[in-house]
Order: sequence, then C-alpha cells, then structure tokens
Amino acid sequence: MPASFSTASLNGRLVSLDEAQVSASDRGFLYGDGLFETIRIHAGRPFLWQWHMMRFTDGSELLGITLPQSTDSLLSTVRELTDRNGCPKSVVRITLSRGTGQRGYAVSGDETPTLLITQHPLPSPPSKPLSLVTTTARVSVGDPLAEVKSTNKLGSILAKREATAKQADDGLMLNSNGNATETSSANLFWVENGVLHTPPISDGVLPGVTRRLVIDLASALGQAVREESGAPERLRQAEAVFVTSSATGVIAVGQLDSSTLGTNPLVAQLQAAQEAELARHAADHS
Repeated sequence: MPASFSTASLNGRLVSLDEAQVSASDRGFLYGDGLFETIRIHAGRPFLWQWHMMRFTDGSELLGITLPQSTDSLLSTVRELTDRNGCPKSVVRITLSRGTGQRGYAVSGDETPTLLITQHPLPSPPSKPLSLVTTTARVSVGDPLAEVKSTNKLGSILAKREATAKQADDGLMLNSNGNATETSSANLFWVENGVLHTPPISDGVLPGVTRRLVIDLASALGQAVREESGAPERLRQAEAVFVTSSATGVIAVGQLDSSTLGTNPLVAQLQAAQEAELARHAADHS
C-alpha cells in the first residue's frame, strides 16, 4: 500500500490533516510565538531523537512555553503517527506554539500551548552540488533567539526568495559582522588548509542536530574541526564547502555567487559516515 501523509497529531490526538486546524487567535500564527523541530524518520523511527529533544526542550524553556507532553509521550505519539501513515522514510515536523491568548505581545501565563505534528516526504538528494548566492538576510551576533528553531523564519524566507530570484538553490545568510552563518535551511561547513571549519553558535547560528553529528563523525575520522568565524571570501577560496540539515544530510556546494568551488574527499567520507549511522539506526529498530 502506498505511503500517505493524511494523518496528523493535534494536541496528542490523531486526526485527518484537514481537521488539524488552529485558532485564529493562536499566538504562533499571530506572532511566530513558538518553535519547531524537523526530524528525519528512518526505518520507521526518528533519527537522533534525543538530540532533537534536547534542542526542543531548551527552546521551550528559553521562550517559556510549557511542553504539553513529556518527550517520552511525544515519542510514542510520533511512532503512532508514522505507523498510521505508513511512511518509514520521511520527515516529521513537531510545532509548538504558546497557543491562544490575549491580543498584544504580553504573556499572561494562562495560555494553553498548541502542539501539532505533521509528516512529510523525505526530500530527494540533489543530482549535483548546490549553488548558493549571498543574500541581504542578516542575523545578529550573540542573539539568543538565533539558537531557537522558532516559528518566525522571515530571515530564512528572505534568503530563499533572493536565491530563487537569482536561480540558485539556496541563499547564504551573513551576520552583523559580515561573516557567513548558514543558508536558509542548513548549517555551513568548509575545508581550509586540511581543517574542517564551521561557524560558531555565537555567530548567530542555529545549533543544528546534523551539524553536531558531522562534527562527531569528522573527529572519529581523525579530522581536525575548528569552530571559527569566516567571511564569504574564505568560502570561495576553500578546498570544499558543504551544508547539513536533518532532512538532507550532508550536501556538497559547487558554486557561491559567481565562484566555482573546489572539491575534497572529506565530503564524500562524511556522507558515507552519515549513511552508516542511518544503517545502524535501522538495525537497532529492526
């Protein structure tokens, strides 16, 4: 039977996707007052669940939004949803909003959070390295909200719109110091003088789950890793550039603006290492 994505979970209850509706006074809709996680489903079970939940709970504490379910209960709901939809390879999005509340920015503390879980197709890997363009989207150095996967993603939307307008695959976002941070939806790495580099979280970077995995995998390969700020020009001169996300894994970048970028065997090694982690995950849940 072909897989479908017709069932969602709204506040712990499985419903048809058409029934998964939120109130017009929900603060997530009105103000982007919420956060989300996008998690890869492999062999029918979420990959790197614990790491995703660490970021999710850290974000909920920073925003002061109480999780309506424990992470164990949430895992059971995700498993029930993925089993119902019959999609062993996919992604789930867990969205938490502060819920309905009074008009305005003030928070009363009486809001009832909204928790929505939906399932989506796993993106197909690109047939060639990505093309990036530098965009006007900016993030602030040291902004604590940059570390939260919030439901306000206007900077990412701006970056993606500019990239699409220039017929590129994605847009590179800079910070208030002019250094590269990430793309609209992925963390950034580059190889320079044989060392793997990635911007530090303090530069305004989301602490990506796959970013964390790649740092661990590179270290296991004996590869030096350095978290360091870098201007776009360093990327153009690098031995290789790649990006990471939960949905797509490790993806090489072949072009930045008008510059053709180099290649390095480390990118393929890390792609293979991540696939090996997925295989181990599948074996653990067989």
